Amino acid sequence: MAIISSYPVSIPQLADKILGSNAVDAYGTPVINNPTVQYTFNSVKTIIDQHYIQKISTSNAVAIIPGVDNTGIPIIFGAADITTLDVAYTAATGTITFRTLGSYCVQQLYYAQATSGNNIQLNFKTLQGGATQVGPTTATSFLSNASTARHRIDITSYIDIDIEGTYHNFWVQNPSTGAPGSLQPQAIPGAWGTNVPSAQLIITKLV
Repeated sequence: MAIISSYPVSIPQLADKILGSNAVDAYGTPVINNPTVQYTFNSVKTIIDQHYIQKISTSNAVAIIPGVDNTGIPIIFGAADITTLDVAYTAATGTITFRTLGSYCVQQLYYAQATSGNNIQLNFKTLQGGATQVGPTTATSFLSNASTARHRIDITSYIDIDIEGTYHNFWVQNPSTGAPGSLQPQAIPGAWGTNVPSAQLIITKLV
């Protein structure tokens, strides 16, 4: 085989092909022996051009009170069911079902509240299939200086779904060693805008 630098220079077209190593299949499963394959520039461009598109945004307009104990409760976001091609939300249980394979970004936004002078801790986790925790527990603690004050919590995670129908639930705990705390909406005075929700869930998909 000739030295690559000896070949003529050409302007690539989308239908032209390059060589590559096939490391994983469409489900993320490793491919044995990493066979050498051809890729068109068009297929490479499709991957490079991918970006995250919002699939679901739902929020809770009322207080979420987990209780001061070590059990915790599942978080309910919006009051209405939502079903899209890729994701479904079940309001009764707060369940998110991933209906198609792919890479997703899950953003949880919360606003915590406690009475003035209380130092509270809230813990958050994600359960897959109703039992298995995925990702680490997220903990936040703060000292409230007023019952009208809010502490913003932003939890963002990126996940790959390789089984259709995988579902997640999101939990919050106010441990028994702490003071009473909750997730509370924030009222916006006048007609400036809508109230800030106590909990919001935004899911985007890489397409």
